[in-house]
Amino acid sequence: MSANGNETPRQQLGITDEDFQRMGEIGAMYYEQGDLKRARTIFEGLVEVDPTSAAAHAALGALYTRTQEDALALASLEQAIALDPQMIAPYVNRAEVFLRSERYEEAIADLQRAIDLDPEEQDPGANRARAIALGIHQIVQEAAEQGGESIQ
Repeated sequence: MSANGNETPRQQLGITDEDFQRMGEIGAMYYEQGDLKRARTIFEGLVEVDPTSAAAHAALGALYTRTQEDALALASLEQAIALDPQMIAPYVNRAEVFLRSERYEEAIADLQRAIDLDPEEQDPGANRARAIALGIHQIVQEAAEQGGESIQ
């Protein structure tokens, strides 16, 4: 039962944790293969049947980030973060959206949060955040060396 006493569609349908995870893995496989239409269908379905799943929102947000549907990406990623603030990938994907929107301070804050969540440097998402942060640092440094304006 959910916190308000109502069952989620996932519970009503009797979808087990194992089955739900397997569906997510299939969606991830399609995503990695570039079949974004099928991945989207699966990820949207997972969010529909279990709106309390941070992982489902994060996966859908990653897909929207990749397809540059930034408003949808932000909504999904923010929901994932609200449900599980310790999950790294949504911060990195949201930072990417913020960078595209020239919201640099917010992007840097999200990258820092992702890095802070992975002190052992083991998470691929946090390592991606480190690479993006390094790239930003290099761009700023090159602009400063050329006497260019700083990035606001």
